[in-house]
Amino acid sequence: MPVKGLRPASVILGAGLALAASAAPAVGAADTTPPSAPGTLFHCPLPGAPGSGLGVGVSLCWGAATDNVSVTGYDVQIKQDGVFTAVRTTTGTGSIVSGLTLGQLYTFRVIARDAAGNAGPPSNEVTQAANYLSGMSPSAPPPSPTPIDRTPPTRPEGLAPFSVPINGAAGLTWTRSTDDVAVSGYDVYAWIDGAFGKVPAQVSEQSGDRILAIVYDLTPGHDYLFYVVAKDAAGNLSAPSDLARQRAMVEPPAASPSPGAGTDTTPPGTPTGLTSVSGMDIPGGVFLAWNTVSDNSGVPPTYDLFRRTDHGYAYEGENGIPRDIVSGLEGGKPYTFQVVARDAAGNLSNPSAPYTAVAQSGGTSSPSPSPSQPSDAACKVTYAPTTWGGGFTATVTITNTGTAAIAGWKLGFSFPLASQRVTNGWSAVWTQSGAAVTAENYEWNKTLKPGQSLYLGFNGAYTGANPTPAAFTLNGTTCS
Repeated sequence: MPVKGLRPASVILGAGLALAASAAPAVGAADTTPPSAPGTLFHCPLPGAPGSGLGVGVSLCWGAATDNVSVTGYDVQIKQDGVFTAVRTTTGTGSIVSGLTLGQLYTFRVIARDAAGNAGPPSNEVTQAANYLSGMSPSAPPPSPTPIDRTPPTRPEGLAPFSVPINGAAGLTWTRSTDDVAVSGYDVYAWIDGAFGKVPAQVSEQSGDRILAIVYDLTPGHDYLFYVVAKDAAGNLSAPSDLARQRAMVEPPAASPSPGAGTDTTPPGTPTGLTSVSGMDIPGGVFLAWNTVSDNSGVPPTYDLFRRTDHGYAYEGENGIPRDIVSGLEGGKPYTFQVVARDAAGNLSNPSAPYTAVAQSGGTSSPSPSPSQPSDAACKVTYAPTTWGGGFTATVTITNTGTAAIAGWKLGFSFPLASQRVTNGWSAVWTQSGAAVTAENYEWNKTLKPGQSLYLGFNGAYTGANPTPAAFTLNGTTCS
């Protein structure tokens, strides 16, 4: 499935850097040793000629890989629905991926290849928001873009099963979601082989506010758990619906098994009374309990516990008794759970009603503090501008040279001249007041561990000269 906002490969390959196809294995070659993983992958501006019109995208750099013969190229891969797909191939250690959606986050990695076709292990992953590429002249920015839509649709409500007379099909219905612009579609997820995954579904809108979906090619007579997520044209995803159980249709219907026939198709009872239990000290966790249910087999069922996440569900494990302790949560934060009973034949109960519990305070994943600088922390900042007439691109590297992690950071500096200004930036929230410039972390890059470096930057404009700032601070502490 293509990445939302990503142009066809022919467009991407025609932008920015030259393409060099991976070399095919030499005839009779005996080289079976793959290259090493590329060096650290990071976001970096790759300047092009002003006005070259590379548009919106992400530029990437990485360290060279090594090989017992030679490295012939690198595949730049982008994550699509949890799977990495190559979108660029280059012989250099940098690449531009254009044709992306302004402000949308994309995850990349790089692998190296040699002449024999051996592929090495992947680099680290980098998640970066698409922005105007540095090949565009900052002194002549494009017209103001349409405001970025960051509002997700409302979560689908009232997910419920309905019967479909098609062998191996399951029907679902729910209440239509709403959006500040428009809902562009729905993704349906099913619990298969111990994990949730997106499944193809025929979705149709009905009169009123109901949505119907049919999921095909399931195992007839098998029970499945489903949830639904709404999405809009900007790629925003809703919170997930509640869980719902549905059995894939057996068509024509099989005769009901006679007693003692050995075929158990009766699900356990639905768990009720899900609640939190007090009196136990579980920092960053909750103690949950629910009422025991029975099964026609006479054997107590197993219970599967699920926790709602931003756009899906996390599996918290199975239990032979109606209780569970969930740890590793963020203290003071609410979490929503549902529990499902499962018998020895694999029949599933309907999910319990959702229950929201607040994790106890004091966990290891407690809320991140406001940007602060540990007393023994130190920092280093490098500033590397690439300048042309009236405009420039600056790459800024922040390194934690102290012994403690920095949880939340704010970089500050001042331009020497009033005529210097930031036009747009990446990997941070950039603001400028007079000559003073600040860059504050995003949620995904707020932690800076000892020895770790962050790579950010901006496009700027100037008049006359473009001198380098004299000093930089991180959370108020001067950096070297």
